[in-house]
Amino acid sequence: MRRLAVPLLAALAGCAPIDPQGAGGAPPLEVAAARLPAEVAGFTRGEATWHEREQPGQGVTVEYAGPGRAAVATVSLYDRGQQVDAAAVAVELPRALGEVMAAANARTRQLMTERERSAVAVPDGAPMDCARLAGTYGRQEVSTLVCLGPAAGRFLKVQVTMAARQARPVDPAPFVVGIAQAARHGG
Repeated sequence: MRRLAVPLLAALAGCAPIDPQGAGGAPPLEVAAARLPAEVAGFTRGEATWHEREQPGQGVTVEYAGPGRAAVATVSLYDRGQQVDAAAVAVELPRALGEVMAAANARTRQLMTERERSAVAVPDGAPMDCARLAGTYGRQEVSTLVCLGPAAGRFLKVQVTMAARQARPVDPAPFVVGIAQAARHGG
């Protein structure tokens, strides 16, 4: 009986269903990016830039335009070639903030400064760790919210920038929550 069991188990192993999550439980990057909705909290999806193809680990960035163009956002999914867990997120947040501030300075010769840190609660999931940055774009004062958390085995970075003073202010929190839920559980 034992002689029959080994070949039978080997044959059945070949019939096992393919893991739709891919290696390590994370869906393929294309599937993860497709989860990001066309519209969420008044923000409309725009172009995607695939960094992964030229720089493995750098993932994809998707642009969003806010309500009435009063805000712009980018959503990035990436893993930097490492396993993403709570400890990795804690290490990544300062790095992500440094990259955002360096890019703003290089593009516009402005200095962004960190004002405060907070967490945005996400129902049925880990909160998004956030930092609010302040700076200028030309003469316009701007506020940027950068949030980071885990999503389907990757880092999820959400960056929302808007004028500091607006006739109709945009609350970025519903966008952050909607994106996190879609990236983690599908839209």
